Amino acid sequence: MITFSEFLDEARRMRVLRTAHYTTASNKDEIMRSGFRDSPSTGSYHPDERKDIVYTTPSSRVGSDYGYRRVDIKMVNPKVTSTDSPRDFGKKIKSWMASSSIEDINSKKGKPTSAPDQAKTAFKQGAKVVRVPNAHGGFTPREGQPQGSYIMMDKETANKSIDRNPSPTFRAKGKTRRSKTQPKRKRK
Repeated sequence: MITFSEFLDEARRMRVLRTAHYTTASNKDEIMRSGFRDSPSTGSYHPDERKDIVYTTPSSRVGSDYGYRRVDIKMVNPKVTSTDSPRDFGKKIKSWMASSSIEDINSKKGKPTSAPDQAKTAFKQGAKVVRVPNAHGGFTPREGQPQGSYIMMDKETANKSIDRNPSPTFRAKGKTRRSKTQPKRKRK
């Protein structure tokens, strides 16, 4: 029998990662039945060595750009490897170029690595879940696009973590959604 304070300590230690793969209705049905496969029908197919990688995002604004049905994924205490954000890579490249000699540039000595390359390396080294922060559309955030993280995971991990009974989202009745430009109301 555990005490209430022990229960709270355990709850504080536990981290839950909730993310989602966005796709079409028919693809969602297929994924829920048989999991992610290396096929265009599940949206997890890539023509290169990333074909075993499932792309997800915790940001519904980013996800809705890719599809209107979400496959929820829930993981408890995952080991997440984070890359630099694409924006940080841009800053690092500029400062590296400014301080590099012609020989450094020609030999690429000490050059920072892009977020996709960092992710590839992480998977090769055995990472199961890789997060690319502040990214969008090919990992390059463009002006005006919603930004959020990509959570990339290997297919096996994604299949084990599909949340087949996600808790419903409750919305307040009669409340309009705030637009991006509309400021929050100040409380009195």
